Amino acid sequence: MTNSFLRFRHTGSFIAGLLIGISVVALALAMGADPSNGQTLWVVSAPFIFALGLTLQVVVSAKQQHRCTTDPEAGASPIGFPELGHER
Repeated sequence: MTNSFLRFRHTGSFIAGLLIGISVVALALAMGADPSNGQTLWVVSAPFIFALGLTLQVVVSAKQQHRCTTDPEAGASPIGFPELGHER
């Protein structure tokens, strides 16, 4: 894979999946643990980790807009008006 954008999409998708998974596991482990100061930190930070992973996944999977960079055919109008039958 020499395309850097494709490599970013694969790596970004992997990291987003990791963040989403870590947030779910952290929340599950924190809810099952004994109440302590650390538990509150994990319960509060898990939704932020989830939102970060979800945002990264949306950014990575968003369809890239391609601009038409090819030259139109010779004599072709850049605006495509259809030719009407009675004008021939």
